[in-house]
Amino acid sequence: MAGSGKTPGVDSARRVLNVLLLFEDHQSLTAEEIASMISISIPSAYRYVSLLREMALVEEAGGGRYVLTTRVLALAESVDTSTHVRLAAVDVLEELRQATGETALLIEQSGDYATCTAIRESDMAIRISYAPGAIQPLHRGAGARVLLASQGEPWIRRYLDRVDPSMPARNRDRLILTLQEQLKAPYAASRSELDDGVCAVAAPVTLGGRVVASLSVAGPEYRITPAMVEKFGNLVRQAADGLETRLNPRAGTESRVS
Repeated sequence: MAGSGKTPGVDSARRVLNVLLLFEDHQSLTAEEIASMISISIPSAYRYVSLLREMALVEEAGGGRYVLTTRVLALAESVDTSTHVRLAAVDVLEELRQATGETALLIEQSGDYATCTAIRESDMAIRISYAPGAIQPLHRGAGARVLLASQGEPWIRRYLDRVDPSMPARNRDRLILTLQEQLKAPYAASRSELDDGVCAVAAPVTLGGRVVASLSVAGPEYRITPAMVEKFGNLVRQAADGLETRLNPRAGTESRVS
């Protein structure tokens, strides 16, 4: 159920989304029907439909009627996958928290950002705490970088152009090389990339040949010392393998380059 409060300053965006949501209950609609249903003018309805067509979310079906495109189906499939991953990760996160003693997180990509979508916090008096739904850059932190590495160099360069255009070319090239090397490794580690004094170790979760999330443990650097990273990396990798098996039991655990 949507929240009752309205975000200010986005009335036009809200009306476009309202147009899109009409297709939940209607297989096809005309601009006139859209205008009547959400109390807008017919020219406005055509304008909003044109924007949705530009974004490949609706298409004309003939006779002045509009229908959803297969791109919307792809979005729905993505939501189903994400929900499936989160439900399957509940027990895996608890097992990982118990095995490491540190906070265990499921991290997923949302556009240009990574977000924690599920978490099991450490029982330690001093622990790392994240708010589910909080976003972070894809190029900082082990869990986020695992997701970014899977996108491939062309996408990564476009991403950096969008979010950090001032990054020096040598730093960009170094990051891309690191991400390429990361693809060959069973896990990734980071130290003080997001928060000072915090170490994180993460591994990708793959479904159908695509990285859909990362599993990560995070804790204070004085507990996850450089000497402990390999142990934690192996535990996170095993947890990711276990989650992959839960998501696709018939496929089993894929072999990985160590």
